[in-house]
Amino acid sequence: MAYVGELGTGSTIYLENQDSQTIITAIAASPGQQQQTSHSFSTGHWTTSPELFRSLQGHIIRLETAQGNYVLLVQNHQIRLIEAMPPRHTLESIPLQQIVHPPTSPIPPMPPLQPLTMGNMVMSMQPMQMRMGNMHLSMGTTATATQTTQNNFCSQCGTAVSAQDKFCANCGHRLH
Repeated sequence: MAYVGELGTGSTIYLENQDSQTIITAIAASPGQQQQTSHSFSTGHWTTSPELFRSLQGHIIRLETAQGNYVLLVQNHQIRLIEAMPPRHTLESIPLQQIVHPPTSPIPPMPPLQPLTMGNMVMSMQPMQMRMGNMHLSMGTTATATQTTQNNFCSQCGTAVSAQDKFCANCGHRLH
């Protein structure tokens, strides 16, 4: 049995009871980054649905289990057991939605990286290559692909040239 609750803009919490373990995963997402924290506590089986509250200290999770009642504090993505439940009149209830399974990988994959260019240096990741002037390094490509790439640049000044050129238009170097 698992539950999800919204802590605020871009922040979500997942609660799951597996055997005698309670697994809590807090996720904070903003453009360009995502942070995830998971903790597991030996609490026993839940006897009722968990409760989630907002307090002045952070977020409070209340669990009733076969082994007793537990109160957890979620504060700045730190999750820890606390001694007692704060007074109810100081808490704001946050609804929890039951879900079939919490996400196994909530972090979406990164988009492919574009080649990085600085002056006459170009670096790319798929396949891994670096070109700077007349120097060319690559990993994961065949020798013919490397040779073709090297012929597209002047070996003297690094300027791009076509395969039909006999001389570099930039420096006049004779091309082979």
